[in-house]
Amino acid sequence: MSAKSTPYRFKPRFVGVAFVSLSIGVILIAAAATLTPDRVSSIFALITGAAGVFLSFTYLRSPVWRLAVDVQESDLVIWSGTEEKLRLPWSDVTRVVMDPDREVCFVDGGTPDRSLLVPGPAAPASYVIAKRAELIDAILAHVPEDIITNPDDIDTTSLVPTKSANE
Repeated sequence: MSAKSTPYRFKPRFVGVAFVSLSIGVILIAAAATLTPDRVSSIFALITGAAGVFLSFTYLRSPVWRLAVDVQESDLVIWSGTEEKLRLPWSDVTRVVMDPDREVCFVDGGTPDRSLLVPGPAAPASYVIAKRAELIDAILAHVPEDIITNPDDIDTTSLVPTKSANE
């Protein structure tokens, strides 16, 4: 299996911003070559234009966009191309935090490197996952109902580490 064979692929969220940055960068580079009145303005336009082009290209070619989520009978698998990045057995899932509107889902594998956020309006990320609603339904079909929690039911004060008596 590979990332290309699963419908739940990671996609960039800010594609429009990247293309605007790329366009402005190209315009600044062209202005540096033709329109700038002095050398300092030319160098500034060239550097900022090149930075815009570089950052846009870097964002759009990020290795994150090769990631995909695969929901299997026994595991939740994250692929990067044909390489498996994470295999989380459903039995290792400690909880699934699901908002009431079913737009955001967090699969807690016990540690951050073994967890997955399916972002949405209530929990935005720099990526989106294709067919988010189908992925959330598939996750919910594989976990017991007693580990599904609402974010409003989580005591956030218990998540903040406290100093021990020895400190």
